[in-house]
Amino acid sequence: MAGKINLRELSSSSSPPKAGRVKEYYRYPAALEAFNKGRVRRYFADVLYEMVNDPSTDSIVSWSQDGKSFIFWDQDKFCNDVLPKYGLSTSPTFIGRLHKIYSFRKVEESEHCEYANDYFVRGKPELTVEIEKQFKERCAPVKLDIKPPEPGYKEKMERMRALMLAQKAARRLS
Repeated sequence: MAGKINLRELSSSSSPPKAGRVKEYYRYPAALEAFNKGRVRRYFADVLYEMVNDPSTDSIVSWSQDGKSFIFWDQDKFCNDVLPKYGLSTSPTFIGRLHKIYSFRKVEESEHCEYANDYFVRGKPELTVEIEKQFKERCAPVKLDIKPPEPGYKEKMERMRALMLAQKAARRLS
């Protein structure tokens, strides 16, 4: 049966799909989400793509004519009505997050509130993986170069601890 989806094959990995590889759940999103109810992580770029692509929100947010950017037609309605529907923060700082965190740029030539990203294109939801990859690379923890303690460090710390305990005891006595 070529059209059937084997849920046992889907469950072979206990963790949700990783952003580092092309998301396989684009092939069968409904089956995987139903099987892993609550365990499939919804990435920001995927949710944004879904919002922009939803025809019911076209009067509030929609794709530009060329499909390489999207336009906010009504920011207040977007923050108050659309964001909560998709489980995102209703804060107006959402626009700031587009710039600072996810590297969307404002289209300067546009007379509307229009934003673009090279990996956010109408009809190509699989490209949103690259937005998440870049986000993870920018937000990766910085490795600290910690040097081993100098010789005699433990002895100095023990003397300092003993001195502090002696001072504390002296304060109690006085």
